Amino acid sequence: MGVRLTVKRRAEAGGAEKPQVVTLTEDTITIGRDDGCDVVLAQSAVSRNHARIVRDGTLFFLEDLGSSFGTLLNGAKLKKKEKQLLSNGDTIAIAQFDVVFDRIADVTESNAGNTMFVSRNLVKDVMKGLGSGGEQPYFRVMNGPKEGQRIEMGDAQEYVFGRDDSADIVLNDDLVSRRHARVRRDWSGTHVEDLESRNGIKVNKKRTKKVTLKDRDELEIGGVKLLFLDPSEVRETPVLMPSESQEHDEGTVSVAEEPQAPEPEPEPEPEAPAEEPPPDESPAEPPPEGDPDAPLEDGLENPANTSEDPPLDDDEPAGNGKLIDFSNKQTLIALGAVGLFVLIAIVLVVLVFVA
Repeated sequence: MGVRLTVKRRAEAGGAEKPQVVTLTEDTITIGRDDGCDVVLAQSAVSRNHARIVRDGTLFFLEDLGSSFGTLLNGAKLKKKEKQLLSNGDTIAIAQFDVVFDRIADVTESNAGNTMFVSRNLVKDVMKGLGSGGEQPYFRVMNGPKEGQRIEMGDAQEYVFGRDDSADIVLNDDLVSRRHARVRRDWSGTHVEDLESRNGIKVNKKRTKKVTLKDRDELEIGGVKLLFLDPSEVRETPVLMPSESQEHDEGTVSVAEEPQAPEPEPEPEPEAPAEEPPPDESPAEPPPEGDPDAPLEDGLENPANTSEDPPLDDDEPAGNGKLIDFSNKQTLIALGAVGLFVLIAIVLVVLVFVA
């Protein structure tokens, strides 16, 4: 079983490079600025030996090695020289780098149909969540002089934790009371109870008086942290590595390009209106150059030719400010007839009044 680390530089730091994927199988993986580290982060805010990942059976723990600017695990800062359990998808933040952690499974590829098989040990680990401490639940001390020590919990077993020598589990810490807490295991599970201690107990950073523990719960007794591990509970499934035919280039992550929207098809150009058929009259041949009396193109006459006035439109008044053209004979006859009728009407009116 190994580890896959995906190293990304955050965008606000100006990093535009692709994430780097590192696959390691060592029991201890060092992270830092020094070239001798397993994962080198070339940035001045990263210490030479900044942090490390340590394997303990099927479990992996993260530890800050006393770095100058610290290490964050899922946004929470680690205490120096204190280990934290890692789970798939956890993000380790170091300076401007984010390192995503994943356990990977030992997978073999069958020649028959390229079928992927998981080893029997891995199946057993996935189904039963086996830890390196055997089948029984146990506590792992996470800090202090007893860091790494295991305290196994058998069936129908009970321990008293405290600072006094009479306690079953002696914890030499100033924040631990003489008889601080009792842990008992029976058919219903593993239970922890505060014994009216001065500083109380915490489970997953929450103060409590009595609680039943679950796999991977963190118990705090004074200043001592203990991780409860129950192999009987199903743990997370490791990430299966793809076959060689599906792997990308080592150290890179394939980023699929975003599909481009299809370009809109150009609208068809409007067809030109059909030209009206020319009149029956054959077009006149263009006059020779220099003839002032010749008509212009498009049926317009030469403006220099003023011998005849152009015809007026029906809707426009006559030119020169006149409303009636008195040079027209038909107009004069019409006016004479109207005047005659007016004169006869006046005579008739006078005769009516005289009579």
